[in-house]
Amino acid sequence: MTAGIPRLFTIAPDKPFLQVLAEAVLKGFPCTDGKTPGKLDLARWTILLPTRRAVRELEEIFFRLTGGSGVLLPRIRPLGDIDEDLLQPEHGVAELGTPVSVPGQLLLLMDLIDEWAAANPTTRLAQEIAAAPHQAGGLAQSLAELLDALETEDVDVTRIADLYGLESARHREAILEFLAIAREKYPLRLAAENAMGPQARRSAILRREARRLEFTRTERPFIAAGSTGSIPATCTLLKAIAGLPNGAVVLPGLDQFMDEASWTAVGPTHPQHAMKQLLQRLNATRPMVEELGAPPGPRAWLASELMRPAEASHLWHGALKGQAPRVAKAIEGVELVETRSVPEQALTAALILRECLETPGRSACLVTPDRQLARRVKVELRRWNITIDDSAGEPLVRFGGASLLNLLLEALLQDFAAEPLAALLRHDLAGFGLPPEEARHLASLIELALLRTGTGAPDIGKLSHALRIATEKDKRRSLPLVTRHVGDEQWEGAIAQAQRISEVLAPLTAHQPGTLAGHLDRLAAACEAMAGEAFWAGEGGDVLSDAFALLKQESRFLRHCDLRRTAAILRHWLHGLPVRSQQRNPAPLSILGLLEARLIRADVMVMAGLNEGTWPGATDCGPWLNRPMRDVLAMKQPEAQIGQTAHDFVQAFGNAEVKLLWSRRIGDAPGTPSRWLHRLLMILETAKLKPAPSNWPLHARKLSAPGSVTPIAMPKPRPAVALRPRALSVTRIEKLIRDPYAIYARFILNLEPVKPVSSVPDPARRGTIFHDAIGDFLNRFPKDLPADVAAELETDGSRHFQQIADYPGLVSFWWPRFRRIAAWIAAQEPGWREGVERVVAERNGAVTFPVAGADFTLSARVDRIDLMADGSARITDFKTGGVPSPKEVEVGLAPQLTLQAAILARGGFRDVNPKQTGQIWYVKLSGGNPAGEVQELKKLPVMDLAERHFAELQALLAKYARVEQPYYPRTIMKKEDDPSDYDHLSRFQEWTLSGGGA
Repeated sequence: MTAGIPRLFTIAPDKPFLQVLAEAVLKGFPCTDGKTPGKLDLARWTILLPTRRAVRELEEIFFRLTGGSGVLLPRIRPLGDIDEDLLQPEHGVAELGTPVSVPGQLLLLMDLIDEWAAANPTTRLAQEIAAAPHQAGGLAQSLAELLDALETEDVDVTRIADLYGLESARHREAILEFLAIAREKYPLRLAAENAMGPQARRSAILRREARRLEFTRTERPFIAAGSTGSIPATCTLLKAIAGLPNGAVVLPGLDQFMDEASWTAVGPTHPQHAMKQLLQRLNATRPMVEELGAPPGPRAWLASELMRPAEASHLWHGALKGQAPRVAKAIEGVELVETRSVPEQALTAALILRECLETPGRSACLVTPDRQLARRVKVELRRWNITIDDSAGEPLVRFGGASLLNLLLEALLQDFAAEPLAALLRHDLAGFGLPPEEARHLASLIELALLRTGTGAPDIGKLSHALRIATEKDKRRSLPLVTRHVGDEQWEGAIAQAQRISEVLAPLTAHQPGTLAGHLDRLAAACEAMAGEAFWAGEGGDVLSDAFALLKQESRFLRHCDLRRTAAILRHWLHGLPVRSQQRNPAPLSILGLLEARLIRADVMVMAGLNEGTWPGATDCGPWLNRPMRDVLAMKQPEAQIGQTAHDFVQAFGNAEVKLLWSRRIGDAPGTPSRWLHRLLMILETAKLKPAPSNWPLHARKLSAPGSVTPIAMPKPRPAVALRPRALSVTRIEKLIRDPYAIYARFILNLEPVKPVSSVPDPARRGTIFHDAIGDFLNRFPKDLPADVAAELETDGSRHFQQIADYPGLVSFWWPRFRRIAAWIAAQEPGWREGVERVVAERNGAVTFPVAGADFTLSARVDRIDLMADGSARITDFKTGGVPSPKEVEVGLAPQLTLQAAILARGGFRDVNPKQTGQIWYVKLSGGNPAGEVQELKKLPVMDLAERHFAELQALLAKYARVEQPYYPRTIMKKEDDPSDYDHLSRFQEWTLSGGGA
């Protein structure tokens, strides 16, 4: 080339970029002396590539081409994450100041946001920050992204003041006031720290290197390859490299097919836009760019037509006319794969990757911007025990000690509520000084006794006290059936473990002020107390340790930080930091991001997630700057990102064998194919070529499809008569009527559902406490009422509330309701006592009668019996939940009180003579407004109903005394979709959906 003309080259998108580059270097490129370098000469070369992945790939290619021995490789460095060793100390790198790390930048911005909120207390945003200080973290992250964009595009932050001249809505003016943090405070703090923002420092290093090269005019070979110069500082460096005697800039896939009219129309959404701007900045034109390697083939031409600018789309007719053979040649090896859903797309991609392994030596690569889809593919590959090299790694939070820390932070932020506390105690590393297996067993006991009882979690500092109360011998009957075999020794072990848990976790609830570094030490100490040295060990341990060290180092930027904010900061980094496997994956499979895949080649390239909104993604200006603001600051509009992803598409599309995957549905919404797939289909239609339907989704569906489907019938268990229950309570009788299978499961199979771990108060537990308190009051005053009924009720209530005293949240939630109920009962009780001789409350009763030649015992616990002066009785049932309708009582679907009346008539209640019941009442106690409500079944002949229901019960029990009578599931549910505790056991959904319900 002539002196002064930049040395520019390109490699076609359908050629292996790094392979072509390595082969050219081994022949002496870009030197002009025509000499082939020897084994030691390659060390003189410097090659800059966009990513570390490309650096590793090029090194492997050099090893492969040179035989891997006796060769000094070129100096290969990543340009996108440039190392400071490009600049030597004498070149002024020390003058740039201390680099601010990404965490340091966020902490500094959080501190500035705190300062702004304190100075502007009347603004709504400042009030929100004061109410929820952790919000400053999200604002800081958003501001950091804005500052990174400004620094990357070389926009001086002081230019934000220029935006005040724009006509904008009031909320935009408020945003500009807030951006004073970025415009004024941020630069001042950086200057005070003699520091630079991460992106600004990178740009400064690139510019200093450019000046160094321009000054030294080194004769050493210097290559920048694969970059499009979209960052101004990178463009400056590329210009310097292109002007060196033995320098070269190698562009990835510059379109040499495009006509000048289309080239002129290239805009931000086009894949060539960044390179078009680069050529303009280098004062170069396309003819000045030489082709490196073989000329572009049909696939590159097809990609050019596929991406033709919309303004030049009228030229398609002439460009594609008579080109059907060329299109057919270009489309060879390209397969369009349409799937029904994202999960099916993941399985399809995994199947394609799996098939590649059938041929030794073949490699495959999955390229997608959708990380969720990539993770799905990794999971699907595990069904064949295949691991895949994922360049993005896995979030730190998925590994050992980091996952334990995340659970601790989640529990801390929720004040150690039941669900997060149970998750923390179940973690493999949460031993609290005990071996893992023993700790997990004791954690299960604590969970069953405390966290699955409908009371949430007790105060974390009173865990052992609450457990001791819950496991007292006279209270163990209320524990889940699965704990009945647990002995005193095991319960004592669980109580001791609960004490250890409290000693570690309770100090974290003291929200004293402190520093970020101090809180980090507190959390690390708590995790070490839980897990020991294992907290820092294992995969991800080094990353976790480095994250703690870096946060502590940068904590000087955040002057005020409480423990909850520390937890929010840590959770952000646990989810954001990647852990990449250090072990070499034997399978030739990899998952790459779009930029990483730009220069990579594989035998099979699986391009997945090709849905509009995913690839390309949706455009977003961000929360701070709208389009007019970006124009004022001369910043790129968000469409430039589409152009970059379009270029990534073209580069991957150039592989010999390509699979293009998209989904018809994304979640519950319809999915739209990527705009580039639409264009490809249009070109094929113009060429009268129809893509063959892909069989991959069909193969994927067959993987999970059963060989045959045999519908199951409704279960009809018929256990031996001797195994059937000979005693039931009146409440169980209603279950026998409505859902006989539940009786079979509970009393014959001896299965009992365990309550879920829940922080939501359980109405059943509330009902027990309320019933017991009211019952104690009635038994203390069976005849005459005290002077202050409400006060006496509260006295009984406070005594029963002591059993949940270790649950302060629960007490504060339920106690006000009980007090309202007590006041309401106090107002009603004088009227209820009229004509009453004596009240009997919370009394057990039973009656035994023969059924099919054997005794059967019907039992009951009555809430209240009013023994009337006229010799009759009134039975009252206090309900804290729903009340049955009169119709349900009449037809016998809710026979609780009528059967209690039958027991009373037969003298089944202790110390109560046989009585005829004249009235039955349901008293609904809600504690709301009103606090209670009486529902009297006035029009029903109580004793007639009672005797009829008792006779019907005897007949029903006689049926179940025969082995021919099965226990059907869900015979008369209140509502068809009401759940039953044993639906999963009866496989209800399966036999109803398969039509096997008969």
